Order: sequence, then structure tokens, then C-alpha cells
Amino acid sequence: MHALRRFALSFGIGALWFLSQWVQPAYAEYYQSSGDKSVGRWGVQVQRFKGGNTDSGTQGLMLGFRTSRYLYKGLSLGLEAVAGAPEDGSIVDNNILYTGLTLGWDQSFFKIFTYELNILVGYGYGKSSNLGVSGDGFTIQPQVGLGFVLVNGYRVTFAPGYLYMPRTNGFSGFTFSIRFDRKSEDGPSKPVND
Repeated sequence: MHALRRFALSFGIGALWFLSQWVQPAYAEYYQSSGDKSVGRWGVQVQRFKGGNTDSGTQGLMLGFRTSRYLYKGLSLGLEAVAGAPEDGSIVDNNILYTGLTLGWDQSFFKIFTYELNILVGYGYGKSSNLGVSGDGFTIQPQVGLGFVLVNGYRVTFAPGYLYMPRTNGFSGFTFSIRFDRKSEDGPSKPVND
């Protein structure tokens, strides 16, 4: 059964990578033909999670990577992968991993503040030997973020959210992310500070 889970996870990550490689050139071709600029965003995040209730839930830190392409002004489509471990165990016996497609909306105001709304839909896996729980399956994570535009397209965002993994007991719960992203057009050389 573990081999099947690992295969499903690997297949899911591969499918998301393939989709990103297919979608990105299609949008780049559209932008080039329309005369508009292709705008993208990539970054890393640290996420604190607290799943389940205080007695039997998991809690710990996760690290993640995100990338997205803007479809229209503030509307973006992207990929995100996040992995981590509960505080009270090794990553071999206690871990969580999820990845998926993201749909988001972000805007800046007063030229230095930003807000964003996004939702991730994908696949996740969690295991905690200490609590005796494990499972995999559908994952959804809505988030709301507020942040600051720094310089050269860089921004920092603070985003509370909720991770919902219905088939993985003890891993659904509230999250808090700190993201460091860069927004640029036509590749990484032209920053976007909006």
C-alpha cells in the first residue's frame, strides 16, 4: 500500500509539472500575440500548522515553494508544494506533504501594501507514528494574505489559512504562512512592483 501511495504522489507531482510546462507556453504565446506582457510570480514560504484538536492533533513547521502565472491583471494560476514534520518526531516517522494547483487574486494598495486571496486544490499525505495516524487523498487550502511590496518585485506576505485533508486524521487545521515572493514580467529580469 505504501508503494501505491508513493506512486500516486509521484504521479501527481509529475502531472502538475507537465501541466505547468504545457500551460506556461500557451499563455506566453497568447501574451506575445496580444502585445501584453507575461507576468509571473515565484517564491518560498514557511508555514506553521496545527491540525486536529489540542490533545490529539499534530503541529509543526512546513517549508514550501510556489510559482504562478497571471492570467488577467491580479488573477493567477499556479503550483504549490509544501512539506514538513510535527515538532515532536523525526521526518521519517512523522511527516506531511501536499501539492496542488492554486488559483489566486492579488492587488496592491497605497503602492506598498498587498492583499491576496488564493485556494489550493490537490493531493496530500500525512503520517504521525507518535499519534498513530496516517492517510492520503484530496487536499484543499484557502488562504487570505496581507503583505508589503519591497523592492525589485520582491514582497513579503503573512497569510492565515485552513488546510483540509479529510482522509488524513489529525492533519486538517489552521495554518499561518510567511511568504517571500518575486513578481516579474517576461522572465526574472523585469521586476513588477504593483
